[in-house]
Amino acid sequence: MIKHWWKIAAIVLLLAVLAGGLLVPLKTGITGVDKLNIASDTTTRLRIDIYNPGAVFKPEKALLGGKYGFLATRISYDTGVLLAEFNPKLGKSGPEGMSNLYVLANGHWMAFPSAVSITRSATDTGSSNAVMVVADELKSEAVTFPNRPILNESIRNLFYHVPMWFSMIFLLLISAVYSVKYLIKPNLLFDMRSDALIRVAILTGFLGCATGSVWASVTWDSWWPRDPKLNGVAIGMLMYGAYLLLRSGIGDEYQKARISAVYNLFVFPIFIALIVIMPKLSGDSLHPGAGGTVGFNQYDLDNTMRMFFYPAILGWILLWLWMASLLYRSNKLKNYLP
Repeated sequence: MIKHWWKIAAIVLLLAVLAGGLLVPLKTGITGVDKLNIASDTTTRLRIDIYNPGAVFKPEKALLGGKYGFLATRISYDTGVLLAEFNPKLGKSGPEGMSNLYVLANGHWMAFPSAVSITRSATDTGSSNAVMVVADELKSEAVTFPNRPILNESIRNLFYHVPMWFSMIFLLLISAVYSVKYLIKPNLLFDMRSDALIRVAILTGFLGCATGSVWASVTWDSWWPRDPKLNGVAIGMLMYGAYLLLRSGIGDEYQKARISAVYNLFVFPIFIALIVIMPKLSGDSLHPGAGGTVGFNQYDLDNTMRMFFYPAILGWILLWLWMASLLYRSNKLKNYLP
């Protein structure tokens, strides 16, 4: 029992992540507004859709802008819909363009970026009525997940999609270590361990692509958008698919092991460059933390999500290591090795 502690840990961690990831609710958030453009010096009523308001939702303020912005002159709320009236005056010098929307309710601010565009009307020739607003710190009594525009409930996929790629990289790294061991000291057991790790890593890669494709369809309206990271993943998976074809075409076990080890050590750094380095250098990646985009850790990954995200990474890695060990033992039995 003691020597199998890591297997038990994998089961416990993933069960906790599965339960928490599905049952913990999202924070109250803004999911959309009914207008894309409003004119300055004109009273406009915005319909603001509120998600998961809870039993007691008390809106206090609505604001267009940021630290300096335009407060709503009137707000009312009824069953998930907040109505806010604005009469923004840019004046002669106020900047036109996109404005964020903020709503203060139950002691904390909710944000919806680039909600509406404010254009200057012909009658707006006076002074601006923008005010300075000091936002309180976010306050929440309950354990909840962040509610972000576009992501909404799909943010829970963070516990499944991202750990797949962490797991794949970790498994491929260990397989590269065993490839080095085989080249230093030819032992078929090293090759079998490396091969088992690569095969399981390929499985995690397919699962990562599948969960990512579902996520992309929700957030980017495409199952496979044009993205440097996705293209790098596709190329990398093809390279490891070629690894399987390479092994199947060689009969001699030692020759197969030697060529596979060299190929693995050649492909692994290229794969890392394709999925980690190149997206960061590109300027048009959609993925968080790549191509100039903001990473999850900066504004989405709060303490509640960390409470499940890090155990998810550890639990998935332990599960895949368990599967790789089973595949390794199966190959040993097939080849009559001790």
